[in-house]
Amino acid sequence: MWELIFSDVYRWEGNKRITSLFKCFLKYKGFRFAIFLRFASSTANVPVINIISKLLYALAKIIYTTDINFRCSMGPGFRIHHVFCTTWGPGVKIGANFTALHNVTIAGVNDKYPQIGDNVYIGTGSCILGDVKIGNNVTVGAHTLVNKDVPDNAVVVGSPFRIISYKGSSNMIKNPLPL
Repeated sequence: MWELIFSDVYRWEGNKRITSLFKCFLKYKGFRFAIFLRFASSTANVPVINIISKLLYALAKIIYTTDINFRCSMGPGFRIHHVFCTTWGPGVKIGANFTALHNVTIAGVNDKYPQIGDNVYIGTGSCILGDVKIGNNVTVGAHTLVNKDVPDNAVVVGSPFRIISYKGSSNMIKNPLPL
């Protein structure tokens, strides 16, 4: 759990120092929420502690008005700016260096959930629905509906989406964790 938390610190501050951990916790609401999410996820099978972690997580969900399921799988280097109105299902799989803004829905259809690659940036108000695969180094623009697979290095916008370039997400991912 601590390795994942410090990978998240790196995404915000560009280092993994303990002082940066405290700075991130005090300064960034998305980072605070991510700590509660990681804690609930990593202690799900630990008796007694799992009750405490789930209660804290439930409180964080209320405070930040979000419905991100702690059972979703998230890789290292998670960065969420504005947690508000964000919903992710339990079967969602997210790779490393993932960045999301607020009001993002990542949900399953018929118990089949999206799989998101490494170095992916998701813009405000986007919806990713069903059994889709989003490749590595992808940028999903604001208010984009993704309901079919997205290839590596694509920049997609619109509803339904269209690919506007293959320049990827390299200029959108701040402090990418070296993979």
